[in-house]
Amino acid sequence: MATTKIRSSSILDGQVAIADIVGGGAAAAGTFLKQDGTWAETGPTSGVFTEYAQTVSTNYTITASKNALTLGDITVNSGITVTVPSGTRWYIL
Repeated sequence: MATTKIRSSSILDGQVAIADIVGGGAAAAGTFLKQDGTWAETGPTSGVFTEYAQTVSTNYTITASKNALTLGDITVNSGITVTVPSGTRWYIL
């Protein structure tokens, strides 16, 4: 098990450094740490363009009380499930 460290004399509610959560691991550029402790991509950007994958290759659940947007033709791989909770919308443009 990795050793964890606190680098502050006090931590306020909701304020924990990412480095402390992941034990010093580095995240790839363009990623952020989600509340469930997993890394997610923000969507690669270059100038005025944002690019998104065309294939859903892992199970995904849209967050309750939020909507999701994908662009272009989308392929959901065999055996993969996209869950859209009640009151939530998935828009494919």
